[in-house]
Amino acid sequence: MIKEKVSIATKPLVYQVFRHISNKAHNALAEYVDNSISSFERHADILKPLNPNGKLKVEITITDDYIRIEDNAFGIEEENYQRAFELARIPLDATGLNEFGMGMKVSSIWLSNHWTVESKAWGEDLKKTFVFDLKEVLDEEKTAVDVEEVPANADEHYTIITLTDLSQFKPTSRQISGIKKHLSSIYSHFIRSNVVDIYVNGELLAYHEPKILNAPHYKNGGEAIEWRLDIDYSFQGGKQKVKGFIAVLDQMSTSENNGFLLFRRGRTIGTSSDEKYRPKALCGDIGSPQYKRIFGELEVEGFDVSFTKNAFNEDDQFQAFIDELRNEIKSDKTLDIFGQAQNYRKVEDPKKAEKKAVSAMAQALSKPVVVSATVPPTPSEGLIVDETKEDVPNENVELLIAPVNKVMNIGESTYSIEIRFEKIPGISKFLLSRKVRGE
Repeated sequence: MIKEKVSIATKPLVYQVFRHISNKAHNALAEYVDNSISSFERHADILKPLNPNGKLKVEITITDDYIRIEDNAFGIEEENYQRAFELARIPLDATGLNEFGMGMKVSSIWLSNHWTVESKAWGEDLKKTFVFDLKEVLDEEKTAVDVEEVPANADEHYTIITLTDLSQFKPTSRQISGIKKHLSSIYSHFIRSNVVDIYVNGELLAYHEPKILNAPHYKNGGEAIEWRLDIDYSFQGGKQKVKGFIAVLDQMSTSENNGFLLFRRGRTIGTSSDEKYRPKALCGDIGSPQYKRIFGELEVEGFDVSFTKNAFNEDDQFQAFIDELRNEIKSDKTLDIFGQAQNYRKVEDPKKAEKKAVSAMAQALSKPVVVSATVPPTPSEGLIVDETKEDVPNENVELLIAPVNKVMNIGESTYSIEIRFEKIPGISKFLLSRKVRGE
């Protein structure tokens, strides 16, 4: 076993600051996926023929005691190894997702007190293991850490990161479902493009695209069309660009489907799952039909992002950019996207509406009733009362839903009541029949 030292070049107390940054579990975990995707794409010509289905695989395992992230990317090669563990050392190729040289270190310290990185680069004959112990680094004011090296097969390629002694920010079991939704949303582009398979606790993540409205124009009628407008605009002399689409949801949403995913370099920035971007300029007033129906995806160029990738910088310029985008969309006469989102109302199928109304009535009738009368109630208009004890079904009518059965005590008598919702052929409205048996 060979040992060498790798620099972690920064003042140890800086690490304590990372515990106080504003972050979320899914954002922290996304940093590891960013590194994996960057490694895979940088060496795609080598890895695609080697990996099953030519894809990257990232597996994230979250327990109460540890978090493990494994991939079959290229591995951390020798020329990048020292740089990988120094804070803010920009990668040799900074055009990918791991552009700041901060993500793995900041996320690992935010989530844990002890973490290891075991990596084997393709074509190299050594497996390297880096171990970081926060308490030890702080107590001994370390600026370098030992790295263990052992011989390995040159054809192997992977990285395994294991976090233990987890911090107070570790994901709870209740957060796992949300983490899956956020990660599938953040990497929806790479998932749809068959670049990566991401697993969280053994479950393969999939991104489900919201259904776009297919309907006539709310005012002019005509044939049904798909309410989606593709976007490809440039502003500020080409310095700022946006591509993607804006569309109208088939079903209104107030949390998860409405709003925009903002992309940069193929991954979302500060937007995922139910945390969408919903500016008034594009989505209208909160709670309005437009707010509940407008959604889309925008790939944005020309703006910097925070090192945690949870927001675009230059808020005022970005808002002005969105205002210009709104004007461009409104000037496009091919589709009245905003008008359709605000004014379109679905006409419910009469049969579905009828059954929906009947079900609601049946549910209401199933609730407990307190009757203080000393005599049986008289039948209401439109109700058929059968005082016989025999319950003979009418075979000539359609039963809309299952009968509702109730037992009621009225005075000294007990009544068993069956409420049936029947549709009689030739009659457009349903009739409510009630069979009462007294004891």
